Amino acid sequence: MTGDYHSVPTTTKEEFIENDKLMTQFIKTFDAADDPIVYVLIRTSPYTFDDMILGVFDSRESALVRLKRVMDRPENDETFKIETHNLRNLQQEKDLDR
Repeated sequence: MTGDYHSVPTTTKEEFIENDKLMTQFIKTFDAADDPIVYVLIRTSPYTFDDMILGVFDSRESALVRLKRVMDRPENDETFKIETHNLRNLQQEKDLDR
């Protein structure tokens, strides 16, 4: 057996600080918990299977009101889905390049 097999890697203070900075940047950049959520209502054609965006909404309730309205006159085998997306601004996207 060699002594290296059981040795614990050591980290210098400078390496620790640099790793902490990178970890903080990673969490801040990719944490979408605080980003505003938008709701997108999408209709899928039963004939071509193409998706068409029916609207982008700031609340779940407003997306459901539109869905209820389009469901008043549904066509055969129409499919609707509601997707959620996080809004990001220009500065947040530029921060990803650092």
